[in-house]
Amino acid sequence: MQANGVLRAFSGFLIIYLAFLLRQERFDPVSHHVALGLLAACAGAGGLAGTALGAYMKARAPRLIVVATLAAVTVVSAVGAAFFGLWAALAVATAAGLGQVLGKLSMDAVVQREIGEEMRSSTFAVSETLHQLSWVLGGLLGLGMSIVADGRIALAFVAAALAVSLGLLLSRQAGRQRGTRRPRHASTIKDAHPEMRP
Repeated sequence: MQANGVLRAFSGFLIIYLAFLLRQERFDPVSHHVALGLLAACAGAGGLAGTALGAYMKARAPRLIVVATLAAVTVVSAVGAAFFGLWAALAVATAAGLGQVLGKLSMDAVVQREIGEEMRSSTFAVSETLHQLSWVLGGLLGLGMSIVADGRIALAFVAAALAVSLGLLLSRQAGRQRGTRRPRHASTIKDAHPEMRP
């Protein structure tokens, strides 16, 4: 849910920010209207690609998919900030559409696999509400950033925020794995040395 929330906020930020940016700045040789149309087309294409990939991969390793997706959009955002222009903006919009759909499909797969049937519907409702709120908050941040920051700075900010989120997620997962290994190790020692038992 944390990774999915970050991906939703990322998508909301980019759609709103780039929509305002492409109306304010001119990217030769295309007009504002063509640039906005290309933005919508790339976001839609990313969503379609995410649907196709998710349908193929979601039953395999949904947790790994959503973390890999978060890592991928972080890299795309960083590269887009370094080489900002129309094509970089369109590439990041494609990554946002792809990431949002892959994240949602992976989340749905985890809920279906790990949540009991009696709690599944409410879990879907709560997670979707939280993720919609994440999208709205990301969009509000994008609206604010469109007033004060150019594309290079905004994408650098987003890439840094995504990198921090990814680092926190990975460190939390590593801590959980260490926590689950310790009790098994202790029980193994006690079994091997009965005199250590209380």
